[in-house]
Amino acid sequence: MRDYTVVFIEPVELEALVQAAVDAFAIPRGQIEVWDGQEFAAPVVEPVIAQVAVGSGPGSFAEFVGFDAFAEHTGAPDHLTVAVALVTQVEKRAIFAPESAEDYRWTLVAADGSHGKIVLDSDQLDNGTIAILGTVEPITGAPELPRVR
Repeated sequence: MRDYTVVFIEPVELEALVQAAVDAFAIPRGQIEVWDGQEFAAPVVEPVIAQVAVGSGPGSFAEFVGFDAFAEHTGAPDHLTVAVALVTQVEKRAIFAPESAEDYRWTLVAADGSHGKIVLDSDQLDNGTIAILGTVEPITGAPELPRVR
C-alpha cells in the first residue's frame, strides 16, 4: 500500500490544500475527503483518492494523505514530487517521513519548493510533537534553521 502523507507545519486552510491537490494532480474534487477534526465536510465519490485533514498533533496544521488510488490516478510519483507540488501551490512548509525506519532524517519542503533532509527531536516526536532540531543540508527556503550533523 502506498502512503503519500505530507504534514504541513505552517497554518494552511484545508480548502486551499484541497484546491492545490485538484490543480496539481487533476483529482476530481468529489474524490478528496476533507476531515475538519470533528466531521467530514461532504460525502465523497468512491474511490477516495486522497484525504485532507487537520493536523494530528502539535506542530502539524494540516495533512494531505494520498492512498493507493492516488498512486494509480497520478502514475505513482515519488513522495518528494507530491510534497513539492502541494507546498508550492499553498506556499506553506511541510515535512514528510523517511522511507525506512532506519533513516531518522525527515524531508522539509520550503514554501519556495527548496527541500532537504532535517532532523526532528525524536523524544518530542514520540510524544506527538514536531520539533525541528536543524537541517542536514542547506535549504534555501529555510535559512534560519541551524545545520546539524
